[in-house]
Formats: sequence, C-alpha cells, structure tokens
Amino acid sequence: MKRWIIVAATALAVPTAAVPAAAAKAAPADPAAALQARFVAGHGVRIVESGRTYSGRELLSAQKRRGTVEFGPSGVAGHDVLSKSDLPGDDATPLRTRTVGGDTYLSGGMIGRKWARSSARAASPFFTPVMLLEPATLKSLLPAGKKGGSAGKKARPSTFKGTTTLGALYRVSPSYRASLGRKRPTAAVAATKVNWRLWLGRDRLPARLVTSWTVPPRAMRVTRVSDLRFSSWGTPITLTAPAPAPASASGEAGS
Repeated sequence: MKRWIIVAATALAVPTAAVPAAAAKAAPADPAAALQARFVAGHGVRIVESGRTYSGRELLSAQKRRGTVEFGPSGVAGHDVLSKSDLPGDDATPLRTRTVGGDTYLSGGMIGRKWARSSARAASPFFTPVMLLEPATLKSLLPAGKKGGSAGKKARPSTFKGTTTLGALYRVSPSYRASLGRKRPTAAVAATKVNWRLWLGRDRLPARLVTSWTVPPRAMRVTRVSDLRFSSWGTPITLTAPAPAPASASGEAGS
C-alpha cells in the first residue's frame, strides 16, 4: 500500500510541475519584450517600405526602401537601405545609406558610385516618423490602440490601430528626437496627428505598420503615407564601414 501511494504521488507530481512551464512557453509574449529579446549583436531584420507624399490628391513623390537593420544588445546598431523613386518613368539613381557605429555613408543618387561619409547621422532607416524598432515607441502605441483582430492557432496576426502625435513621439522616441536635432518641435508640429495601423505576427513581433500624417501648412499642406513591412527576424547581419572606392573603380563601392 505504501509503495502504491509513493508511485501515485510521484506520477501526480510530474504533470503538476510541467503544466506551468508549458503554459508559460505557450503564453504570448509582450510585444515590447519580444522586440527587446531580438536585440542580439550580429542579427537583425529585413525591411521594405513604401512612402508617398500627396498634396490633396496629387502624388508629389513616391519612394521604395529596401534593406536590413542590424541590432546590438541595446537596440538598433546600424542599417543598410537602398532608396529609389517609385514614380512611373522616374529613372533617378537609387541612393544607398549605411550606418555603422554612429557614422553614415552614402552611395548613389547625386553622390555617384563611390561611398561618401556624411556629416549628418541618419537617425532612422524609415520614411515614417514612428521608429517601431524602439521598445518604448512600440509600447507607447499599444495601450491606446484599438484591437482589430486576434491571434490564434489558425488566426490572422493581431492588428491594432490608433492615433498618436509627433509631440508624443518626441517624448518617447530617441530616433525622432535625433531627427529634429534634439530641438523641441513647434506647437503646430507637436500637435500633428499620426494615424497608424499595426500588425503583429504570432511571435508578437511587428509584421507591418501603416502610418499617415499631414504636415502643418506652410507653402502648401501635404500628407505623407508609409507602408512598412518586416521579415526574417533574427537573420544574421553584420554591417561594416565601406571602403572608399578607387578613382578608377567601375563597379559600385562597398557592395
């Protein structure tokens, strides 16, 4: 009898200890925490972004950005992005921007094929002012956002939507502050609303972000729209500073 009691107690103890661990593993991660966990040196994410600028219904400019973002232990460490015009018939030379260790290098566009070091640092690889690869920025959106979908075994990714302001982004986003030269935005700029819609994958990481905002009127009122997509989270990425191309080089430098 004693032996049966010991065996039964042991059998019952195993599932009791295993259930919490399994439940914790299956529980969805907080999106900001899931993003933070991806900050591993030598790894990153691939991005594709479509940016549009309108005056009323007239399309003023369109661009497509494609490239990679590298992470370090504390966040974004650098990026390598190719930007080109997406307007029909526009054959402008694409511009490639690479940031490494706080330095920015440019190639293409009006600069030509050689890499040139820029005096200004590219604070963000994106057209949108919402730097979603900052946990604080991501976290600031979700509490106020309205959930538009839910994730499950066969479900679509979770979707959220809401509105923030450039003033709110200035308070939470280091990259947005850097883009302004750390100068406070004017009252009109700070009040500018940014409408956003965010899709999270089942891994709770960003999959897509669509934003739109209207710049306060100066000479003319313009509206900007960004459609940004993320893929291949954790892909190995190691960016290095490009070597200046020799004067006689015929190919693209730093490729």
